[in-house]
Amino acid sequence: MSASVSIFNYVCLSLVLYLTLNGQNIAIQGASNGSPLQACVDMVPDHHVDAQTSASPFVATPSVTSTTNGTDVKLTLATKSGSDLTFKGFLVIAFNHANQTEGPIGTFSSVSDGQTINCPGVSANNAATHINSANKTSVTMDWTAPEGFVGTVLFKTTFAQNGGVFWVATPSSLVNFV
Repeated sequence: MSASVSIFNYVCLSLVLYLTLNGQNIAIQGASNGSPLQACVDMVPDHHVDAQTSASPFVATPSVTSTTNGTDVKLTLATKSGSDLTFKGFLVIAFNHANQTEGPIGTFSSVSDGQTINCPGVSANNAATHINSANKTSVTMDWTAPEGFVGTVLFKTTFAQNGGVFWVATPSSLVNFV
C-alpha cells in the first residue's frame, strides 16, 4: 500500500471517529444559555437543520389587544391549549407591524426563566431569550413600547422544542397603541 493511501485511510478513520464521538456537538449548535446576537437578523437559530413548516404548537399571547403608550404589556410564551409539549429555547422580538424592516422596537424586562439581549436597533433590551435548556411550558415577560409610539405591535417568537425541532418567527396577536 502506498504512503498516500495510508495517510488517506488514517485521515478518514480519524474523521469518522471524531464525528462519531462529537457528532452531537457538530450537528446542533444551539446555545443553551440564550440566542446569539446573529439570530436577531432573521430569528433563525444556528441549529443546522431546517425549521418546521407546520403550525407552531407554542404561542405568544399579549395581555391586551389595545392600550395606551406608557402601559406595559405582559407577554406570555406557552404551549397551546391541549398540548403537553415543552420548549427549551426562545427568542422574542417586537416589531412595528406597519414597518417590520425597521427592526426591533421597545424594551423587554422581568423575563421569567430568561434574559434580555440587545439586538441591533434603537433601544437596549429589545429582545428576550432563554437562559437555560430546561423544559418550559410557560415564560412571562413585560414589554414597554417606545416613548410616544402610536401604532400596532407584532411580537415574533422563535420557539425551540429541542435542537432539531424549532419554529421561526411565530406571530402573536396584534397590540394597538392609541
